[in-house]
Amino acid sequence: MKSIFKPALAAVALSAAFLFSSCSGIIGYSVLLWNVPEQSLADGTIVPVYVKSNISHVYVIGVPETKEKIEVPLWKLSEPESKGRAQQTARRYENYANTYAKCVLDGLPIRADKVNTSKQVYRLKKNEIVRALYEGEGAVPTNGKQNLEGKWLRVLTGDGTLGWCFSHNLRLFVMNADGTYGDGAEEASVQETDEVMEKMLATKWYPDYYSGMISSRRIDLEYFTTDYMFDTGASSGTVTVKLPTLDLSYPYAGVKRGTDGDYYFEGTPLRVTVRNSRVIVLKYTDERGMPSSFNFVALEEGTDIAAIIEDEKHEREESYLAMRANGPTFRSSNYGTLTFDEDAKFLWSGFNRLVPGVIPRGIKGSGTVQMKYFIPSNLKSEWDGVVSFIFDESATEVNFLYKTESSGLRLAVAEVEKIMNEATGRNRVTVTLPVNSIVLFFQN
Repeated sequence: MKSIFKPALAAVALSAAFLFSSCSGIIGYSVLLWNVPEQSLADGTIVPVYVKSNISHVYVIGVPETKEKIEVPLWKLSEPESKGRAQQTARRYENYANTYAKCVLDGLPIRADKVNTSKQVYRLKKNEIVRALYEGEGAVPTNGKQNLEGKWLRVLTGDGTLGWCFSHNLRLFVMNADGTYGDGAEEASVQETDEVMEKMLATKWYPDYYSGMISSRRIDLEYFTTDYMFDTGASSGTVTVKLPTLDLSYPYAGVKRGTDGDYYFEGTPLRVTVRNSRVIVLKYTDERGMPSSFNFVALEEGTDIAAIIEDEKHEREESYLAMRANGPTFRSSNYGTLTFDEDAKFLWSGFNRLVPGVIPRGIKGSGTVQMKYFIPSNLKSEWDGVVSFIFDESATEVNFLYKTESSGLRLAVAEVEKIMNEATGRNRVTVTLPVNSIVLFFQN
């Protein structure tokens, strides 16, 4: 046998060859799944197999009608079996003999089964070539309104991955035994990879208000979470959108650029306008045909959303403890006794003069304290911040501006206005001090 392994592995190779071939010479017959142009061997050819090397990941096969033996990657051949069974295997691939396909869509998924919700096993790039083996019956994907044209094909990728791919975004052509293209090759020609789309698909996108919150250091924890984002599904094959007022998830067949320049997630009601490498507009049409748009941004590299949230929680805790430090019990002859505990709980008694103008009727005087609103810049010189009292018996919150002083705690009834921003699905909050606001002073 002619030596075909590297010198360092020669002894191992010869021993392996002897072990596999000393008795019968041939360990089985395999069907070539992908042509070998160097030898002008076409797919579908049945070849004898002499050696299988799991170290080099190759078979040693015999070239038909010659005495030559060559190495072929494991993935290019079916499993060795008897010659009769190999002939049966070859017949399975006859309808798609010499048939390959070029992908015309970046991100086209190959799935484990013939349904668009099946697990994704591989993701094709534009212009990538696969071998079409045979077709199968399966659930036809839709574009949201009608079925897509095409069929489910069993395909083999250039790294040996096997799976099912719907042919709508594949262009079939013939590849000859010598590697040249035959019928269908001209129609299969496609453009270069869309780098803008590649960048968009690979980026993590967050609601545009995230960048404003981060730069201003005003993190609204109600609307700033690790969940809110637009995930293109570049690795999962499922595009997801999660916002305060929107929660969507769709498996998709691929992403295609339209004549309007938008990128359409096929089989979904979603498309993207790319403003630049850091800003996109996600467009969604609901079941009633009503369109809406949402702005997303790419955050600075290394931005850790979870860490920002923890930092904000810590700052709020520190603000609460600083307010409590001169107490924790504060007393007023007019407005009662107010006590704060370490767990952001409060007890308030004797606040009758604030009922019902400030505090609702029927409230007993216990609840939780939150430091969730930010003081406007025009009030910072006189006040430390905004404190919210949420009483146990009521969902209504009572908000005050507060100022810690050496002799006690000063509070002023604040007005908090929330206006829903439809573009982001969140409330925009403004804090003001009314002209006729009641000011309360508690001694420590």
